[in-house]
Amino acid sequence: MMKAKNGKVIIQDIWQWLQHPSLAVLLFCINLLLILPALLPTLGEINSWDESAYIHNGQLLVDKGQWPVFAYSPLSSIFYALTYLPFHSSHFWLVYSCRLGRILLFALLWWSTYLVMRPLRRYAAPWVVSGLFLAAPFTFSFLSFPSDPLFAGFAALSLWQLLCFYSAAQPDDPSSAGQKHLWAASVFMGVAALARNDGLFLFVIMAGLVGWLSWRRSHNVSPRRSLRELLANLLPATLPFAAIVGGYVLIYGLRTGNFELGTARRTYDNFEAGQQSVYAGTGELNPVTESKIEARRLFGTPQENGYSVFTAIRRNPGAYFQRLKIALKALPNQLLHAYGIRFAPLFLLLALRGLLSLFRQRQYALLAVFCLWPVHLASGLAITLFREGHLLFPFYVVLALSAIGLTAILDRTDRRERYAWLAILLALALLGLGSNKLAVFYGAGVAFLGLGMAFWVQERLPAGSGLAIPMLILLGAGLIIHGDYPSPAIPKMGTDPREQGIVYLAEHFAPDTPVAAGSCGAAWLAKMRCFNLSSEDVPTDRSPEKFLDWMRVQGVGAVFVDTSLSSANPRLWELIHPQIGAGLERVFSAGEGDVQVLVLKP
Repeated sequence: MMKAKNGKVIIQDIWQWLQHPSLAVLLFCINLLLILPALLPTLGEINSWDESAYIHNGQLLVDKGQWPVFAYSPLSSIFYALTYLPFHSSHFWLVYSCRLGRILLFALLWWSTYLVMRPLRRYAAPWVVSGLFLAAPFTFSFLSFPSDPLFAGFAALSLWQLLCFYSAAQPDDPSSAGQKHLWAASVFMGVAALARNDGLFLFVIMAGLVGWLSWRRSHNVSPRRSLRELLANLLPATLPFAAIVGGYVLIYGLRTGNFELGTARRTYDNFEAGQQSVYAGTGELNPVTESKIEARRLFGTPQENGYSVFTAIRRNPGAYFQRLKIALKALPNQLLHAYGIRFAPLFLLLALRGLLSLFRQRQYALLAVFCLWPVHLASGLAITLFREGHLLFPFYVVLALSAIGLTAILDRTDRRERYAWLAILLALALLGLGSNKLAVFYGAGVAFLGLGMAFWVQERLPAGSGLAIPMLILLGAGLIIHGDYPSPAIPKMGTDPREQGIVYLAEHFAPDTPVAAGSCGAAWLAKMRCFNLSSEDVPTDRSPEKFLDWMRVQGVGAVFVDTSLSSANPRLWELIHPQIGAGLERVFSAGEGDVQVLVLKP
């Protein structure tokens, strides 16, 4: 007869199963199912600027062979060219392309984060970081700016390979250990740089870390040997990156005659947009446009400064330092909201505990890697512009350190430290309640209860049972803190007034007709050429009649009216609305006039 398993054996079996890679697949499927409605947006839920622009660039790449300059995320164009192909004949191709893209981007973020943890399994089981990702709430907003997850995902893959290189060190032959991982790390970093210019800065950090790790590994054996290994490892760490970035610039230059990276112009454009940190605007135009106009008043035009941010700062350092002071003051609050107000304090505490755990184990090299990897975010100080998405770039570092810290709390802490953690969480909850930050109170309170229950259960489990049950308890607590997931829905295309207006454009105007709009998403979806009325060079100081004459001279074929024009840019609407019925004819209206298509009378 078979003997029944005792409780300890059953718990150990659970722990062994939790170490199996199949658990990662299961957690991924659960996570995907939970947030799937957010990955299937309607037209109104798609970012009408950045997200729509990147999807539009993919369509242009397929239909017209237009490649973007390096600084404008060629990887995004290639990515959305692939997601556009299956839906190119549909009126709602942009929506379907966006949906497929969000699913793939979510998968990239999930698996790259999991892989970062694989070389660190001696400090924490990889599924722990997957559990943290499952409970984390920040993936929704992150996906609305496609270049962000593309960059973060491939940068995480580069870090994964760098950590594999570190783990593959062989004391008897360090010069050849793990070089295949350096080739892969460099390739992934090159691809990340094609997504965002931040990859150029992060590459410098990666190459520096490779050089330092190589020198450190063999310096005690022989200084000459350390120099030899340094040179041998820098080649695979830099050559693929240079080939990818330089190769794209070369191919683009041969096609267009422009061999510039375009980073100076892109950075300067962001510098002007950063004026939002101190300038609220008049409300007549959208905030980005008004901030750029104000920046030109304070720092001069881009042409006057040669698209150099540092030249602009030298023209008016007082205005810049005022911006910098306000941006730094707002940074902690932005960080809290980027990672979720309920989770950010917990992630910060766990990440600090992870760093402490590595320090206690004298893993100084890993400490250096984790501390230096996010330093590329400092480039935002020059433009004083920190979107919440920017602060999420190193999210996989935060989650990896949090997983290490959480494991250390459960696995290697004495009772005094456990009581200290419970006291900290309780104090944080009371502080949130006292300051009326109920989200902090709720998050810290549930974490206090979850951690307390995990400690209580662990103390009563047989010795050597592992961390299976306490970790599952904390995963449940994390899901409670996360809160509601989006409700399942089957969106039906063509019912929204804006979608109806886009169908009208596509069916009644020739492709590439210049369509004036407050934001370009609708015009791009109809495969029209967007004439952006929100641009800072649009002459809003004219009379309605003169403004209409100006649009005629520019060759505008139609005006698409939605809230991005009538509400977000009231000054433009003041110029256009009086001309309806006079110089402008309304040919389509839906949603009680919220969406209109106007044509210019001869």
